[in-house]
Amino acid sequence: MKRIIAIMITGLGGVLLCIAQTQPVNNGYRQEGIASYYGDEYEGLNTASGEKYDSTKFTAAHPTLPFGTILTVTNTQNNKQVIVRVNDRGPSKPVRIIDVSKAAAEQLDMLITGTAPVIIEERIPSPTVASSASPTSPSILPSPPNTSTPSENLGPPPYVPTRSGAIAAEIKPSIPPVGTGKRYRIQVGAYKIVRNAMEVFDKLKNTGLNPAYERNGDYYRVVLAGINADDVQLVAEKLGTAGFREALIREEP
Repeated sequence: MKRIIAIMITGLGGVLLCIAQTQPVNNGYRQEGIASYYGDEYEGLNTASGEKYDSTKFTAAHPTLPFGTILTVTNTQNNKQVIVRVNDRGPSKPVRIIDVSKAAAEQLDMLITGTAPVIIEERIPSPTVASSASPTSPSILPSPPNTSTPSENLGPPPYVPTRSGAIAAEIKPSIPPVGTGKRYRIQVGAYKIVRNAMEVFDKLKNTGLNPAYERNGDYYRVVLAGINADDVQLVAEKLGTAGFREALIREEP
């Protein structure tokens, strides 16, 4: 009987070891295991933090990490990444280490499989950079050629429009001529602090735009890609209405 119990304990230990390996990395949190994502039936329900679950935001459930913890989740099968904010407890199945929102699952390319082997790592904000925003959002895109060195937080703090109607953000160096058929990439901001980038991402999403991330060294750029020259003025108006005063533009190859 003792021998049977010993075998069972040893086997259980092996299973748990395969399920998750946790260790601190760069004073942060690192864990390997299986991720799953929220089903549609959770839409609009309260999470453990009190927030309502929104499948379009980049959030996650973790058993122990504090609410507000920012994590990079990497799908080890395809190396796709997403940045999420912990706002719930879970997963319900102990063999999994994290539940991500549907938007995050899409970025990780795991909607069809339902689960994926992942590495989760805590994002530690730089203590030397001042913060002015907060979180929620996706994947890191390959960095295009760098045309300028970003400031520590490119883009002034949001402001509230003082009159009705669209107040266009200033597009630098200038709004391109229409009718050319060219496409442009608009950089709304570049941030060392992940929370700042995530808040800007969410604000753009809520404005009806389709933002993305670019990684440039220690900075996270929030960009609007593939904008037709004819639509730049409209985008500038949407940015102004959302509280952004200026943005950078460059032509896409």
